[in-house]
Amino acid sequence: MWKKTWLIGILMAASALSGCSSCGGTPPGGPDSGNVTDGGQSGGGGTDTDGGGGTGPGDGGVTVTSLKLTPANVTLVVKGSTPVTQKYTVTGSFSDGHEEDVTSQALFSVDDTRVGTFSGTTFTSTTTVGGATTVRARLGTTSTSAALTVKLEQRMPDTTSDSASGASGAPPLPSQPESKFDGPVDTDATHKKPRIVYPNHGVMVPPNLGQLEIHFLPGLDSNTLFELAFTNAITDVRVYLRCYKPSGVAVPAGETRACIYTPAKEVWNFVAESNRGGQPVQLSLRATGDAGGPVGVSQPIALQFGRSELRGALYYWTTSSPTGVMRYDFAGPATATATPVLRVSNINNTTSSGVSCVGCHALSRNGKKLVAEVNGQGDGRIALIKNLGEFKSDSKADFVNSGAKYQSTFESWNPDGSKFVGVYGDGNATSYNLILFNGETGLKEGEIAGTGTGANPVTHPDWSADGKTIAYTSVGVANTNQRNSKGAIKMVTAQTGGGWSAPVTVVPEKFGNHRYYPAIAPDSSFLVYNESTCPAGKDVDKLCNADTDQSASLWAAKLQANATPVKMTRANAPGIMDNGETNLTNSYPKWSPFVTRGTSSETSRLMWVTFSSSRNYGFRSTREAVGSDENTKSTLLWMAAVDPDKLNAGVDPSYPAFALPFQDLTTSNHIAQWAEYFVSNGCSTVEEGCGSGGATCCNGLQCVQLATDPPVPCSVNGACTCKPIPQCAPAFDKCSTAAPCCDGNRCVDAAGADCTGGDCSCRPPCSGAGQSCAGGSACCEGLKCNVAAGNVCQIVIN
Repeated sequence: MWKKTWLIGILMAASALSGCSSCGGTPPGGPDSGNVTDGGQSGGGGTDTDGGGGTGPGDGGVTVTSLKLTPANVTLVVKGSTPVTQKYTVTGSFSDGHEEDVTSQALFSVDDTRVGTFSGTTFTSTTTVGGATTVRARLGTTSTSAALTVKLEQRMPDTTSDSASGASGAPPLPSQPESKFDGPVDTDATHKKPRIVYPNHGVMVPPNLGQLEIHFLPGLDSNTLFELAFTNAITDVRVYLRCYKPSGVAVPAGETRACIYTPAKEVWNFVAESNRGGQPVQLSLRATGDAGGPVGVSQPIALQFGRSELRGALYYWTTSSPTGVMRYDFAGPATATATPVLRVSNINNTTSSGVSCVGCHALSRNGKKLVAEVNGQGDGRIALIKNLGEFKSDSKADFVNSGAKYQSTFESWNPDGSKFVGVYGDGNATSYNLILFNGETGLKEGEIAGTGTGANPVTHPDWSADGKTIAYTSVGVANTNQRNSKGAIKMVTAQTGGGWSAPVTVVPEKFGNHRYYPAIAPDSSFLVYNESTCPAGKDVDKLCNADTDQSASLWAAKLQANATPVKMTRANAPGIMDNGETNLTNSYPKWSPFVTRGTSSETSRLMWVTFSSSRNYGFRSTREAVGSDENTKSTLLWMAAVDPDKLNAGVDPSYPAFALPFQDLTTSNHIAQWAEYFVSNGCSTVEEGCGSGGATCCNGLQCVQLATDPPVPCSVNGACTCKPIPQCAPAFDKCSTAAPCCDGNRCVDAAGADCTGGDCSCRPPCSGAGQSCAGGSACCEGLKCNVAAGNVCQIVIN
């Protein structure tokens, strides 16, 4: 997985020598957020430091020409809590033609220290993380390597539900339940087979999601014992369980049982940490009776884990009484549920009209400010919270102004939180353009001329992360900002010297459809939006008015004039328990603010989009919409991974969606707005002070010294500031304790010693062609350190 510049140099050189046009195989290292270092380096007796490739003891000018590491390719299987060890030896070939054992002089290391470390010549595995990595040995500046796979083989009883212990009335699991699955596979075509019905095949989830439920049908009534298996080349984790149905979950028509399993933290970590950013895991189910017998086997599904943890804070609107804005902290410790941050009771109402609803909301990018609309369409009053860190459960948010010229229905913030853009086109509107508001006072500062008219007002604005673009819906048939039809997606761009461009159409109006609710991706290169199908002959209809339309689906388009729309088919797709229904109200898309590393290559990228949907959450059927004359079902929050580079190729960039597990499933939830940081309890945000005795940094930030690059941890009040936790540093970049190195790189000083701050840089396990071998760095296989050329690694041609 790690393919930094030093490795690319080697591959290019090897290709030039061999004449091959393509070379495969890149040894994996740790994930970018795993802070993996080369801390496992260890060796035996003396080390050679002549910089010329190493010499044998007493051999004078005889030098090492190559090294051979034995064994060359090893798979270690870890069972239970017992580590596995592997001893290595190194044989050196010398310039005078002789070979000898140089194990005692060699230094050993492993690229991914999550899977284990070296003590002398012996590698010892961990018992919690598996993976494929590379073992390295070096003598002086000469090195060699070998592939190593650590495979986890775990057999575990379910400990997550009452059914596991018998507390729910089911008998406890039998002793050694794995032995009950030795019977023949049930091939009788008349028998019901066990079946996994949630999540969808091919789903990608963040490695820190933790609460991914697995829903399955048990098959035959005689099936009382089940095995869920997570398997691939580095994972074989099997959990034994009963069929457990939580209260409030209905058994589907035609079935007698419905089963839901949530992995215990230990199980989740075994699977997610080993496979983050790696190959898919196959999830399969086997079923039998307590006495054994024929074994029913399900069709497997594929489950994938993103490389990087999902960070940031999610704020969403729940429409069920009491209405309000809820929030969840992805950067903090895993919790079961979201918590309220803004309710009707938090609005300081000093007018004669009451407050019945607080809903549509927008967060500044750093998560410190929130603006929310009160009482919905036809009202348009807005409340502004300027510091969520000081906002408590009994705090009050004031209306900005109840006057008509300060009204807004939907809002979006600029990157630094100094302004937000809003819209108001309801019955008492006086202007239909995009409106710019001051981020400190909430007062109107101006409009972007030419964006809207009474016949074609604007709605659903979204301000890009780079601050250069505002996308919006240009309404074709007006009603209110919340309900309208025949929309097109347009944008305006910031002009040098100030002001905004004339509107540009990204996705035009389309006959028989409504296009609306754009959301610009965090790299500011494309957007997603909604498209609904309108009933024939009806311009504005309850099924096509942008207000959780049943036919709403997600589409993507590049942020350019007359872009070609691409349907996000996998994210839109129903689950098995939707029974083929495709009108799933896939609406209100919003982006997580971060672009993370993808899984297909070192340069690939991954993003996450949230949306609301009326689809069934496996056996957890979406409840009927109460009091609605438009939608038959309420909606829940869903999320899908997105590969932006696929959109560049004109193909669906999405993965199958999964339900966000922390939301209240008895409510209807919409508009999952994101912020980079979870701001609460007086914490400091970006560039604000911190330190001993002072404020703590908000989740996702760390307290570091002022004006240090890279950042160095700090605890001195008055000398520290809060800054984002950086991505890991690649080879040869600056590093520190607060900015660790990626993959198998070590943070070292000029002499090659471990370094925590100051003049530190990331040193790869070995140096590639044209890269430095000074300071004790070894050259990668096939290269030699040329002292005369200034201590750089070069190809040796015999």
